[in-house]
Amino acid sequence: MSLGSKELDEMAKRCPERTLGAGACLFREGTALDCVYVVRRGLIGQGRRTHGRRVTFLLLRPGDIVGDEAALAGSPALFDTFAVTDAAVLVVPAAEFLEALDLRSPFGRQWAVGLGGRISALRGRLEELLGGDLRSQVAALLHHELGPGSRVVSLTQQTIADLLGVQRTSVTRTLRGLQRQGIIEIGYGHIAVRDYAALAKAAESERAIA
Repeated sequence: MSLGSKELDEMAKRCPERTLGAGACLFREGTALDCVYVVRRGLIGQGRRTHGRRVTFLLLRPGDIVGDEAALAGSPALFDTFAVTDAAVLVVPAAEFLEALDLRSPFGRQWAVGLGGRISALRGRLEELLGGDLRSQVAALLHHELGPGSRVVSLTQQTIADLLGVQRTSVTRTLRGLQRQGIIEIGYGHIAVRDYAALAKAAESERAIA
């Protein structure tokens, strides 16, 4: 669970906002953080560079909290963190954030649930990266990123490539194959799902291989 719009609005009254253009770095792996960030608009990614390419592990959306693991452990940041799209974050001093972590409060409970969700999502992303062929990995990613009741995934092909740690041309070729099968339709900056059952079947084939 992420912070809702009401909590975000209340936080915005007392916390400064930082805006980021697409691709801009919020902080790098190994940075000592004295602030925690709350996504207000746009998409924030977390990942690492490997073999000269950026691999994105997690996508964080409005209401998600960034940097809280480092603040809790008093350790450097675990991942590079950057804006996937134009984005804005609220800047919360780490000391203030830690003081607010009373698990009896609504904020504390939401944070705990949200942290558990991010750990679960990270585990799922690692499974996607380590198992299956590219077709099933792409299908699993699209299936995972579909919102409740939605048939559209608002990710660019480059973002999908970054999430899977592969070349954009390979993603384009794979998406075109899924489109020819009538499973998806490629749009500008998004993918529309035409056959949800077939997409889910392709995603499940990746789990069977893993």
